[in-house]
Amino acid sequence: MKTLSLAITLIVTLMGGRSLLAQPASCTAASTPNRTALVELYTSEGCSSCPPADRWLTRQTTQTRDSRQIVALAFHVDYWDRLGWKDRFAQPAFSARQRGLAAQQGSRTVYTPQILISGQTLLQWQWPDAFQQRVTGITSQPAPADLQIELLPEPGQWQVRTLGRIHAPVARRKMGVFVAVYQDQLSSQVTAGENAGERLRHDWVVRALLGPLGIGPDGHFSHTVSVSLPDEFVPQDAGIVVFLQQIQNGEVLQALALAACSS
Repeated sequence: MKTLSLAITLIVTLMGGRSLLAQPASCTAASTPNRTALVELYTSEGCSSCPPADRWLTRQTTQTRDSRQIVALAFHVDYWDRLGWKDRFAQPAFSARQRGLAAQQGSRTVYTPQILISGQTLLQWQWPDAFQQRVTGITSQPAPADLQIELLPEPGQWQVRTLGRIHAPVARRKMGVFVAVYQDQLSSQVTAGENAGERLRHDWVVRALLGPLGIGPDGHFSHTVSVSLPDEFVPQDAGIVVFLQQIQNGEVLQALALAACSS
């Protein structure tokens, strides 16, 4: 199984009150006046209870769901790999992220599948009422920050620009900006482990995650990142998610998704 390798070059510039994305762009997105809920799934192809959660995530983000209310990311963790099947979408950094968020919530245990809504675990994610209540509680709140994304595809890599501001001044290191590259319509024919014989399909699979990127003391930020595209990458099935997260407690204050635009 070929190991995923991502070469990432980061150029960071902090800006003041200049307008966002000043140059004309053909592939951009801007956040809404209200908060958008970020749904994170921690999953693995080696986990027999994960395929239903993968399918659930796809359902929550198609047709009936508005991307201005819900943005999703599926983080494939690597701690199941030793049990017979290596998940080629898994990265150690995603396992570390899950452990860090668990520790912030007072737990030493990580598991799959796990669902977090804007940084907080939802144990009853399969209960429609519980899920909708959590999402509604988030999206009914005014957004504490503005986000914008511009995507500039280049041969073999993506240039991603993200700009924004938090409405109130913040202390350095208390918040960070994260940029995720995701891909839909991925699949695997599993031949070993708990899901042997199954063909698994995935959406919102995180192929790269950058951050936390810094925020100025006045609440403004501007970052440009370059991401080398991984194996099996199909730009037409991919996109960007940018989210603003509190470093100390993991709460996600705002999120924004941008699907790759047609050329």
